[in-house]
Amino acid sequence: MDGLHVNPTYTTMAHFWLIKQMIQADEWRMISDNGSSIISAFFRVFSKEIKLADAHHFLDIADKSKSKKQCENEYKSAKYDLLDWGHHIGYETQNLYKLAYFVLKEVFETQQFHKEVKTTTHTYKDWAKNPIDYPLASRDKGIHQVDCTTDLSALEPKDIAKMVMNVTDNSTNSFMQQIRRNLSILERPLMTASGDGKSYIYANFNPKYAQYVLTILRTCYNFCLSYKTPNGKKLTPAQRIGITDKQFNLEDIIYLR
Repeated sequence: MDGLHVNPTYTTMAHFWLIKQMIQADEWRMISDNGSSIISAFFRVFSKEIKLADAHHFLDIADKSKSKKQCENEYKSAKYDLLDWGHHIGYETQNLYKLAYFVLKEVFETQQFHKEVKTTTHTYKDWAKNPIDYPLASRDKGIHQVDCTTDLSALEPKDIAKMVMNVTDNSTNSFMQQIRRNLSILERPLMTASGDGKSYIYANFNPKYAQYVLTILRTCYNFCLSYKTPNGKKLTPAQRIGITDKQFNLEDIIYLR
């Protein structure tokens, strides 16, 4: 066939390699769904860091077949169960984030993501594929699970709990919402007035222009728009990962300042 055909794993590897070269971090934490291309690419690009336990990959596993009502009910139920658990254990706080951390800390006293495998010649750790329920359910996906494909057995339960608390796809969802709200050509199709079909009135028919507007939005999102971090500071995504130490405005981007 005419044209260039690229395997998605190779494309993902190229992205990871570029990010690795740009950021130059000492430690890496990767969160994704259970897509094989992402997992394979991460293990290839960060193989050295994984062996040294400087890179870890977490899975955020959600059941996308749930209805919105199911997710809402699971969210309310999980919130009640978490508060009830904290009350019976004797914690005075009703902060859901803190209670979720205490739950995870207790879970990791007995449960691990990897199992020990013994052979006639040696012993090694193997991924157990034993996900846990994330104690903080969300309204949009209800109760979801977390797993880790890299070995965390050298860490203390409190340290694993801290890491797992950050396993969420909120930042990805936030960016997708920005696309839907700001780029009409990429928003979901509209229902027709009669309700018996979909209208693609704003649909984009030229992928080149879709790429242009996505590049503009991505640059603005990462370098110009700031968000409140857990420690109370307002930083852009680029500032949070150390690519830059300042918040840019559109004039800076346009005139390369």
